[in-house]
Amino acid sequence: MHPIAPVDCLLAVDIGNSRIGLAVDDGAKLQPAARVAGADRAHWRAAIEQAWAGVPPRATHAIVIGSVVPQRTRELAVLLEEVSGAAVVAVREDLPLPLPLDVENPAEVGVDRVCSAAAAYDHIGGCCAVASFGTATTIDCVSEDGRFLGGAILPGIEMCYDVLQQRTALLPRVASGRSEGPFGRNTSEAIANGVLFGAVGALREIVERYATALNHWPQLVLTGGNAPLIASMADFVDSVVPDLCLMGIALAYRKAAGQK
Repeated sequence: MHPIAPVDCLLAVDIGNSRIGLAVDDGAKLQPAARVAGADRAHWRAAIEQAWAGVPPRATHAIVIGSVVPQRTRELAVLLEEVSGAAVVAVREDLPLPLPLDVENPAEVGVDRVCSAAAAYDHIGGCCAVASFGTATTIDCVSEDGRFLGGAILPGIEMCYDVLQQRTALLPRVASGRSEGPFGRNTSEAIANGVLFGAVGALREIVERYATALNHWPQLVLTGGNAPLIASMADFVDSVVPDLCLMGIALAYRKAAGQK
């Protein structure tokens, strides 16, 4: 890995299975993120230009990627360099992960999971659980001393809806959204209740098991596109942070550069 220089501003890029998020970290906070569908290559450049416009002209800068889609990473890195003229570095390939991993095979753990967990731990300063409700649902835990302990991976909300429609003869594809009550009074409500209450139940059960192993309840942080919906149904959630992974990607660079 090459030496990483301190900079004034970072463009953090989160390449997920469904969406790409881009946001400028100015050293004090993360600016509002620009987002584009990962499959929508025609609009990648516009999203990059929108995000890059937030970098002051005279500021020292860098671009850092966190990705779980290797093919998309290579394409996007070329486009990022064309738009910005800046070099692009990637978490794990060019930068160390921002947390030590206490797992059997560290190479298997997604960069997004580690970066989100690191950002939560950096803010909380202690044991925490981080649940990301995106294409897949991940529920991970960080120890009191800042070790990534591993977690659980479940199908995401939209994936559950897709599979129910695709693998049955009569069930419809329903839109994501909270139903009016606990009893599904039609098929669409029954599907929504099953998927959403199931997600909330899984979240509670998994975090309770973490708490049993740790002997205390960890602070629970939610992120991902469906996090606000799940949080509205779960009174045991401590906070929702939509751009947690982008914060963690920027944190990985700042730590590698020796910046606070």
